[in-house]
Amino acid sequence: MTIAIQLDAGNFSHVTASDTQVTYEGIGAKADIGKIRSAMRAKPLGAINVVGAGDTSYITALSQEIIKVFQKFSGTADQLEGRTKKTVKDFYKAEVLPFVGKFKDRNVPDYSLLIAARHKSETKLWNVDGNLFTISESPFDCIGIGESVATALLSRLYPMHCTLDSAAILAAYVIYRVKSSVDGCGLKTEIRFIHQDKVGFVPNDRVEKWEGLFQKYDRIERQVFYHAMNFVFHPAIPDFVAKELKGQITPQMKPLPELVKHIEAMREDFAKHTIF
Repeated sequence: MTIAIQLDAGNFSHVTASDTQVTYEGIGAKADIGKIRSAMRAKPLGAINVVGAGDTSYITALSQEIIKVFQKFSGTADQLEGRTKKTVKDFYKAEVLPFVGKFKDRNVPDYSLLIAARHKSETKLWNVDGNLFTISESPFDCIGIGESVATALLSRLYPMHCTLDSAAILAAYVIYRVKSSVDGCGLKTEIRFIHQDKVGFVPNDRVEKWEGLFQKYDRIERQVFYHAMNFVFHPAIPDFVAKELKGQITPQMKPLPELVKHIEAMREDFAKHTIF
């Protein structure tokens, strides 16, 4: 069980992100394990990120095969797509198809992958669901048990003008939200990106600082909604209430200028914790 996403970050850059919780069925144990695999090559110049959801051993094996094909490939980008598609289908035929019809559906290996590749200055984005190989449609794609929640968030929040920093922060926020609301998604957030045909990593401490700021945002989001919807600041206080008691009635949101100061402070904090 996983949440994994990939986002178009503008300027031929792409962000791949996932949670790190791996759950071992039957024993109720979970482990903190990175799920994104990456590779780069110089001739021809290129980079690839692969992330999966589902049966861990099958994801690992197929990801290794895809990366192996990528590292040795020197044809066109379209030929790479065809070769990768064949790798996916050959793997399914050899490793999964023998189980189909012989076991109950829940016992048949189940996995999906998101792949972002840069090859000879071209971008290829793919979605693998068992034997199904499709082209991911920009600006984002999601897989895993948290897919529906992540898709809803990204559909609402993906910006009109995206940068690598804003895409990485958005990816971290979406994973943060999914981890807090979908059982089976959790622990840390892993983020990698492809930029200028190279793979980069967002440090864990940077993501943790972002998540701390997300928590601050959580605390003021409701109050911003109240102000925007013109809710009452506090209930009307009858004249007969003693003056000293009037001061004890707690407003349901902070004054708007105070909220603006909180937002400006968060903007400054995020500006200090960019990728580069």
